[in-house]
Amino acid sequence: MQPIVLSQRWTLRRQLTILSILFLGLSAAALWLVVQLFESLEGAVVARNQRELAFANTRLIKLFWESNLGQAPKPSEQSSKPLAELSNDALTAFPRVEGGFYLLQQDQLLGYAYPTHGGPVPKKDIPPAERDTILQLTRKATSQGLPQELVLHPGLDVLLLRADPLPLWGAVWTMKRMPHLEDSNQNVLSVFLVLGILVVGVWTFYIALQLQWGVQRLQQSIKAMEEDKASLIPPLPAEMGLLGTAINSMQYRRQELEQRLHRVERLASLGQLVAGVAHEVRNPLASMRLNLQYTERQLKKQGITTLPIASLLEQVDRLEMLVRRLLYFDQNQQEEMVTISLEAIAFESVSLLRLKAEEQGVTLFYRSAAEPLPQVPLRRRELGQVMVNLILNAIQASPPESEVEVGVSQEQDYLVTWVKDTGAGLAPEERDRIFDPFYSTKPQGTGLGLAISHEIVTRHGGHIDLKSQPGCTVFSVYLPKNHNDG
Repeated sequence: MQPIVLSQRWTLRRQLTILSILFLGLSAAALWLVVQLFESLEGAVVARNQRELAFANTRLIKLFWESNLGQAPKPSEQSSKPLAELSNDALTAFPRVEGGFYLLQQDQLLGYAYPTHGGPVPKKDIPPAERDTILQLTRKATSQGLPQELVLHPGLDVLLLRADPLPLWGAVWTMKRMPHLEDSNQNVLSVFLVLGILVVGVWTFYIALQLQWGVQRLQQSIKAMEEDKASLIPPLPAEMGLLGTAINSMQYRRQELEQRLHRVERLASLGQLVAGVAHEVRNPLASMRLNLQYTERQLKKQGITTLPIASLLEQVDRLEMLVRRLLYFDQNQQEEMVTISLEAIAFESVSLLRLKAEEQGVTLFYRSAAEPLPQVPLRRRELGQVMVNLILNAIQASPPESEVEVGVSQEQDYLVTWVKDTGAGLAPEERDRIFDPFYSTKPQGTGLGLAISHEIVTRHGGHIDLKSQPGCTVFSVYLPKNHNDG
């Protein structure tokens, strides 16, 4: 099944941009709709309360005409007290409604009452801030003979006023204060809805920008990696950071594998050359030894002992020893495998070199694994030679009164043994060539120890890892647990 590939026009970056624009537009539209809903809810509440004031005014007019006050021949004879009692009786059934009468002949507001005030002291005076507004509204209702309504927003409250004409006498009026958010449940829900839409919109926009920026940085960093293998992805937030870390780990692993591959290829070619030369030199050396031994015997018969035949034989022995070491690069010269624990090989090597470390004034100690290592097929003598070589190099590189640590462990599918010293460390150019045949950092070294060790470990399907800095150098030998020797 072929994977679905999006068109170049629908890249992740472009889709995120479109998503951001859509969310901003939808958030603005939703906010506008909520505002409209809020206003419509407030309008409905205002209309309901205005109807309540109309009923209250009708009640005032009805009680006025049913009382004897409406039969008095002269308005001037009316007292404010009977009007206040009438207002109180009429408005008792209307919560938070206050009101009274306006008498045209006296041009005054009389009979004020607020029966549902609920305060410790009954409220008997018209609020001074609204007195002039009420007076103007009642005059207008009286002169025009029509009901008048007024909605004011003096502060946090909404003020509703209504005046109805009282024929021949003047007018009646009522007033009610209500908060802007009259219906608390609906208003709280509306506020949370608005805030939720804003938060979701801003958050989505932020996430989109973050993803867009992260994808852009990843693209730039990966392009830089293609041009410069040492380049890495900088720290990024959230999941982009995890992705960048994973890519950096892959980059490190790739660089390590490339270095290891180059080293193996270089050592393989050099090893083949060296092994070939060793085979060619081996036979002439054997012939030279035989001839020198024959010459030595003949000279002894003649009593001639002044010629340095013994010295020549010693040099031939050194050459033969060197040839035998070089033959480790020959794939046909391999030791048979035995089933053994890597820990036993490492511990045996530490025991052999403990006295050597004491002579150098170095403390050599062994760190065993947290759990016993399994026994696997290994070339015991060859790996012992590797360990002895690494430990001896660490002892020679360590200053007096320092420590060399040898240990073993398990890491996933590998058995690991390592040697750590506290010497001066290796320079970068030395680390690059340390495994090359005949390259040595020691004046008297042959440059074959690490090269042969690398060849032995490679035959086991493993590798040697080197980490070095001033004051700490660690050689780690990684051997696969399930290596099948070919």
